[in-house]
Amino acid sequence: MGGGVVSNSVMRRVRRLCALLLMLCGCSAAVAAPAMDHLTLVVPAAVGGGWDLTAKAMKQALETQGIVHRVEIVRYPGAGGLVGLSQFVAHHRGQDDVLMLGGLVMMGSALRDEAAITLRDVTPIARLTAEWSVIVTPAHSPIRSIADLRDAMLRSDPARWAGGAFAGPDQGLVWKIAGANGASIDEIPYYGMPGGRHVAEALIEDRADLGVSGYAEFASYLAHGDLRLLGVAAPRRIPGVPAPTLREQGLDVTMMNWRAVFAAPGIDAAAIDRLTGIMDALDRSPAWRAQLEANRWTDSYLTGDAFSAFIEREQLRWADVVNPQPRKTRLQAPLLPRGSLQIAFAAIGAVAIVIFAWMAQRLRQRRALAATLERRCAQLLDQLQRSTVDIGRLVKDGIDGDFTEWNLSSAESDIAWFMLRGLPMKEIAGLRGTSERTVRQQAQAIYRKAGLEGRSDLAGRVLERFI
Repeated sequence: MGGGVVSNSVMRRVRRLCALLLMLCGCSAAVAAPAMDHLTLVVPAAVGGGWDLTAKAMKQALETQGIVHRVEIVRYPGAGGLVGLSQFVAHHRGQDDVLMLGGLVMMGSALRDEAAITLRDVTPIARLTAEWSVIVTPAHSPIRSIADLRDAMLRSDPARWAGGAFAGPDQGLVWKIAGANGASIDEIPYYGMPGGRHVAEALIEDRADLGVSGYAEFASYLAHGDLRLLGVAAPRRIPGVPAPTLREQGLDVTMMNWRAVFAAPGIDAAAIDRLTGIMDALDRSPAWRAQLEANRWTDSYLTGDAFSAFIEREQLRWADVVNPQPRKTRLQAPLLPRGSLQIAFAAIGAVAIVIFAWMAQRLRQRRALAATLERRCAQLLDQLQRSTVDIGRLVKDGIDGDFTEWNLSSAESDIAWFMLRGLPMKEIAGLRGTSERTVRQQAQAIYRKAGLEGRSDLAGRVLERFI
C-alpha cells in the first residue's frame, strides 16, 4: 500500500476473502466454531410478523451451526418498527452483541412520520432476505380472481385491504394496484396491522376483504384452507408458491420487501467486522439455506459499503412512494363557437357570484360564532368567580367526558388538551416528540370525530358544556 492508510472497508474485504479461502480449502471450522457466546436480536414488531419469523429462523440456524452459543430474542413492537428503533438507539448504544431486525417497512414508517430517528442512526450490517408480496382473500370470499379484485376496487364501496404498517411495501403494492386500475388511493380502505398473523385474522373474521404480506406469514392459514391465494407480486413464479404472478393475470405490478440486520450506534470497526463475520457464516450455513427454502425467501445477502449505498438509494426511492407528487391532469377547454363565448363567460360569472355569496355567508357565521363565544366566556368567568365548587375538577371531568363521547384516542386527547390551552402545532409536536405533520393529521382526526371544522369550533363546543 506504499505506506498509506488502509481503510476499514478494505480490511473487512481482506478478512472475508481469507475466511472464504479457508473454507474452500476444507477448513470448515471457520463456520462451525462459535464466533460469539451470546447475541441478542431485537425484533421491533409483534409475534407472527416477518421480522419475528426472520429472527426465529436466524436463532435456529446460528445455534444449530454453532456460530453463536445462545441467541436471545427481545421484542419492542409498535409504529411500524419505530418504537423498536428508538428503544434500540436509546438502550443499546455502543453494545457489540446486539443486532436489530429492520427493513423497508421501518424505512417507510420513518419517512411517513418524519421520524427524528431513522435507519441512518444505526449501523448497517447486512441485508439478508427479499420477499415478494402475495395477495390473499378469505376462503369464502366472492373475490376469486384478479378480475374480481379489479371490480372490487372500483365499486362505490371499495374492498377493504389489510396489510403491514402504513407506508410499507404492503400498502405500496395496494397503491400500485389502485394506480394500474385507475382508482384513487385516497378512496381505498387500508388497515395497517402489526404483522401477517394479524392480517390473516382480520380476513378470517371478515374485518377485511383482501390481504397483503409475505407467503411465509400466510402459509399455515393457506394450508388449513382459511385463506385463498390470488397471486404473487413477483416478476416470475416462485418455486413452492402455488400461485401465478399478477403479471400473468394481466396486472403489471410487482413489490418486493427486504429485511436486514443493523448494529447499535457507537460501536467500533472491530465490532462491525465481528458482527459482519457472524452474518457471513450464517449466510453460508446449510441451516440458513434450509430456512430460506422453507419460508420461500429470496437470498439477497449484501454487506459493507454496498449495503450502505443500497440504504441511501432506497431512502430516495421510497420517499417518492410514501409521498407521491400530486397527479398532474392536463385539462383542455373544449373549442366553442364564437357565438358561445358570451354564454360561457356569463355562466362563469354566475358561478363566481354564487361562490362569493357563500363565502360571505360563512364569514357572517364565523363573526356570529366569535361574538357568541365572547359572550359565553364572560358569563362563564362570572359563574366561576361566584362558585364554591372545585372548578378545576368540574371543567376537567366535563372536557374528558366530551373526549370520551367523541371516541378520541389517548394521543388525540392529549393533543386536544394542548390545543385548548392555545399551544401552536409546532410546540405540541415538540412536547410529544413527533413531527408537526403528524400532529396536524391527528388534529384533523379530532375535528372529524367531533364533527368540527377547526380549533375555534373545538373551543366553542367545549364551552357549551359549561354555559
